[in-house]
Amino acid sequence: MTGKKPHIISFMILLSIVFLCFLCGTSPACAQKVEKNDYFYVLNSKQGLSDNHVLQMMQLADNRLAVRTRKGVNLYDGKHFLFVPLPSEKAQKLARYSGQTHLYADAQNRLWVKDYREVFCIDLKKGRILEHPFDNVQEHPFDNVQEPHLDALPLRDGIIVDLFVDCKGDVWTVKELPKHQGQEEKKHPAHHEQKGEDGFAVVNTSDGTTIPLQSSWGCLQDLDTDGKHVYAFFDSGRVVAFRNGKLAYMVSAYSPSEARCYRGTSLTTQTPSGQFYQIRTGYDERKKHDVSVFLHFDPETRKYAKIFACDYILHTLNMSSDNQALISSQRGYLMFDFKVGNAPREVRELALPDGKSLTTGINTVYRDREGAIWLGTYNDGLIYVSPMLGLFFTIDKPWWQSGWVNALILVVAVLLMAGIFFLLRNRRTKKVVKNNDVIQLEDMNRQEPEFITKVRSLIEQHLSDTNYGVEQLAHDLCMERTGLYKKLTSLTETTPVAFIRNIRLQRAASWLREGELTVNEIAEKAGFSSPSYFTKCFKKEFGMLPSEYK
Repeated sequence: MTGKKPHIISFMILLSIVFLCFLCGTSPACAQKVEKNDYFYVLNSKQGLSDNHVLQMMQLADNRLAVRTRKGVNLYDGKHFLFVPLPSEKAQKLARYSGQTHLYADAQNRLWVKDYREVFCIDLKKGRILEHPFDNVQEHPFDNVQEPHLDALPLRDGIIVDLFVDCKGDVWTVKELPKHQGQEEKKHPAHHEQKGEDGFAVVNTSDGTTIPLQSSWGCLQDLDTDGKHVYAFFDSGRVVAFRNGKLAYMVSAYSPSEARCYRGTSLTTQTPSGQFYQIRTGYDERKKHDVSVFLHFDPETRKYAKIFACDYILHTLNMSSDNQALISSQRGYLMFDFKVGNAPREVRELALPDGKSLTTGINTVYRDREGAIWLGTYNDGLIYVSPMLGLFFTIDKPWWQSGWVNALILVVAVLLMAGIFFLLRNRRTKKVVKNNDVIQLEDMNRQEPEFITKVRSLIEQHLSDTNYGVEQLAHDLCMERTGLYKKLTSLTETTPVAFIRNIRLQRAASWLREGELTVNEIAEKAGFSSPSYFTKCFKKEFGMLPSEYK
C-alpha cells in the first residue's frame, strides 16, 4: 500500500495543477503571450542563399520556396538553393506599377517578379530568366477569338504598363490604348460605353477578356477572380467587380477623406473560401506620419470591414485560413487569430539559434502549406520556424461567457489531468532511457554480432553524408539490397532504413548532451537533409524537441 502513496500524491498534485491551469487559461490575455522558447532556424548565405537581404517569398506549386533577394531569385527545394540572377537589363518596364516587390506564379510554370516600374519573368522548369516575356503574352491570346470586339484589336499594339496573375494562374496585363483607339470609337459610337475614360484596359491573356478602366475608379493596384467575378482593387479604396467582362458592382472600403491617406501600396490575398484580405499603406498629411490599414472584403455580403489600423508601415500579408493572418511590419510581425478577436499578437524580438536576438529588420513573413513560418529579414537571411512549435495559441470564449455547465468543466479537467499524468509518467520513463543512452549504446556494441558491428561502423563512417542510404550500404557490404534487408531484419527486427536513421539519431543525441554544437550543425553533421526533418525524426524517437534535450 505504501508503494501507491507517491502515485496518489502525484495524482492529487496534478489535479490541482490542472484546475489552476484551466482557470488561468480561460483569460483572453493568455492568447497574447509570446513564448520565449520559440526556436528559429536560420538559412542565409552560408547555406547557399545568394545574399541575406530578403525582399519577398512565396511557395510554388511544386512546394519549392521562391525567395526574392537583392541579387535575384533563390529557388529552395528543402536542401539546396538554385539562384537565378535578375540583371536590370533583362527587366521589362511597367510604367504604372509603383509598389514594392511582388511575386506571381502563373499556370505556364513561370514566376513573375514585379518591382518598382519593372518586371522579370523566370522559367521555373528550366530555372532561368526569360527575355522579352511580353512577346509571349500579347499576340497569341487573340488568335482563338473568331470575332473579336473592335476594342480588342488595337490592344495588340497597346503598351503594357502593369501585370497581374490571378489565383487560377491567368496573366492579366494593363494596357495603355493607342491614340487611334479613340478614332475607332468615334467611328463606332455603339461601343463608346466600353471605352475607359482613362485610355487603359486590363486584358486576360488566356481568353482575351477585356475590361476597360475608368479614371474615376483610381489606379489599379490588385486583381483577382473567384471564378464568378473578376475583382479589381484600386488606390481609391474601391473594389470593382466584373462579370463576363461587364461591370457588376463596386464597393468602397472607406470615405474619400480616408482614401487620401492610403493611396501608397496595396497587397491583397484571397483565402481558399473566397474571402479577400488587404493591407494598404500611405501617408497622413495631417498627422505627418506613415499609416497602414488591414481590411477584409466579403464578396458574399459585398461589404468591407476594417480590422486594424496603425501609424507605421505594414509590409507583407499571409493568410493561412479565414481565421489566421500574419503581417510583417517595421516593428516585427503581427499575428491575428480572429477566433480570439481582431487585436494582433505582436512579436518584436526573436531568439536566434546562435544566441542573438533579432529586434528589427523583418521584411516579409510567409506561412507554407505545412504550417511552417518563414521570416525574411534585411540582414539575416531566412528564419524558419518549425510548425511543431505551434506559434498560434488560441483560446475560444471564456467559460463564464459560454454555455458550459460545471459538470462538463469537471469532466474536461479530469480528462486533461489523466492525459498529463500519463504524459509525465511516459516522459519520466523516456528520461531514464535518455540518461542511459550512452551505456546502452556501448552494451549493444559489445553484445551485437560481428555483422551488425560492421554495419554500424560503415554508417558512422558516412554519418554526415545525407545521400548514404541502403543502396550504398549494401554496396559497401558486397551484398544485394534484398539480402541486406533479410539479414538485418532477422538480427535486429529493424529495417535498414530505420537502422540507419537510429544510428544518426543516437549520435545526434550524444552531441546534444555535449552542448557544443547548434541544432543546425548537429542536423548537418548527423546526415539529415534539413533541420526541420531532423527535428521531426528526433521528436518521434525521443518524445521531445532537440532544443529540449539536455
